[in-house]
Amino acid sequence: MKVLLIAPYINLNYDRSAELPNREDFYPSAALLHLAAILRVNNYEPIIVDLNNSVVHNQKKKYLDYCKKIIIDSLNEHKPDFVGINCLFSGNFPDVLEFATTIKSHSPNLKIVIGGIHPTTFYREILTNCNNIDYVAIGEGENTIIALAASIKAKNENLLNSIHSFAYRDKDGTVKVNRKKNYIEDLNSLPMPAWDLININKFEMNLDHYYNPPKLPVKFKAAIFSSRACPLSCNFCDMFLVMGKKHRKRRVKTIVDEIELLNKSYGVNYFSFMDDQLTLNKTHIIDICNEILKRKIKIIFDTPNGLWINSLREEVVAKMAEAGLVCASLAIEHGNDYIRNKVIGKILDRKKIYEVAALLKKYKVMSIGQFIMGFPEDTNETLKSTYDMMDELQLDKVSVGTLMPHPGTNLFNQVVKNKLFIHNWNLDELWKTPISQSQGEFIIKPFNISLDDLYKWREKFDKMLIKYWKTNPNPATLERKLAFDSAGRAPRVTYRKKNSPLIYESIEKKSAN
Repeated sequence: MKVLLIAPYINLNYDRSAELPNREDFYPSAALLHLAAILRVNNYEPIIVDLNNSVVHNQKKKYLDYCKKIIIDSLNEHKPDFVGINCLFSGNFPDVLEFATTIKSHSPNLKIVIGGIHPTTFYREILTNCNNIDYVAIGEGENTIIALAASIKAKNENLLNSIHSFAYRDKDGTVKVNRKKNYIEDLNSLPMPAWDLININKFEMNLDHYYNPPKLPVKFKAAIFSSRACPLSCNFCDMFLVMGKKHRKRRVKTIVDEIELLNKSYGVNYFSFMDDQLTLNKTHIIDICNEILKRKIKIIFDTPNGLWINSLREEVVAKMAEAGLVCASLAIEHGNDYIRNKVIGKILDRKKIYEVAALLKKYKVMSIGQFIMGFPEDTNETLKSTYDMMDELQLDKVSVGTLMPHPGTNLFNQVVKNKLFIHNWNLDELWKTPISQSQGEFIIKPFNISLDDLYKWREKFDKMLIKYWKTNPNPATLERKLAFDSAGRAPRVTYRKKNSPLIYESIEKKSAN
């Protein structure tokens, strides 16, 4: 029995000029690699079609037609028994609908299941409105896809009702949901991700400008997870909807086995630890680093999702740097103590932020500060606190994201209660609204600051992006393609404001199928 697994190309539509023009974020889909692995050990035959790669990216505006052709070719070649599509972000959803339409036009009786953050949040709305999507996996997908495969193989729809964390339509078209949790309690029970089922060469990028002290040949990046979930309660974060709150760790040997396999068999020298809480357990991260050093694996790695600053001590930073850490992102969130600790719930002391920033500089680790702007409580004064902190920390790079009120979070409930949406949003239609990962446009209006002032701060923050670029000897303009004037001033940032009703209209045509 064959299962076709698809990951869509992530089409980033930047709405301000200070963003990356060339893509350096093509990671083989960890979700598909794990799903394929568990299908295979359960005697199913998985086929991975991971479209988020540099080959698809080179198709530019014709990428969607190119992707649909690849999908049709895969259907003809493999004749799968059902199809799984990963919809990690809301911005992917329009293309997921396009793929579902393409698949159903080719094979009307072929069942389609989707999973990811967006379907987990909007499973009922999707199944109610999108007839080409048959099932939704809610949260983690490994146990769900095995149970679904068994139901399809047995041709017994009655088994659908017993699948945990799962939603589907019954024979009468009624949406049925089983919300019983289905987390993988023991991550060590999972097989090695199915790296042999992808062509790593499709993910090749020009990474010559990356910070690379050992001067290793770097052409690919691989995403590694040493753990899942985060027990913290930041008011804006919705990852708990997928992973839950219980922090679960993989065995150190298993993690380093995967790194060693990729390094020696596939030539991967650059790794990104994608954990939400990589350093939550000090012993665990130090043991990982010691095992890498013990096996003499020459790699470099980064932590793009943001480290929990409270967990970082000098011995941890020193050991990570020794094992290959070259770039660390710090989840600071805000420069104002009240907003960071009382509003967001970060419980992060200002002194600790400065202490950790100094440690990264001491061990020559490139530093990135992650901040967020646009909280309901933000004012000109609170945003100046963020600006001043960025100026004082002098991290190599600072990223200030636009606050997004994701359904299921405390922030979203606050925004709805206080009617803070800028546009006249129909809450029943949020499921069909794509949001860019790098959106500059504001979605909500804070209580005590004007939109004009918000955009002025947006421009100031964007100009701070690489003001203190120091650790990496390669010029920042190599990475960002930013043009500075003769006085060293950053370029003026421009915006393309989105028209939200038009976004609705563009998706409505696809969801009607």
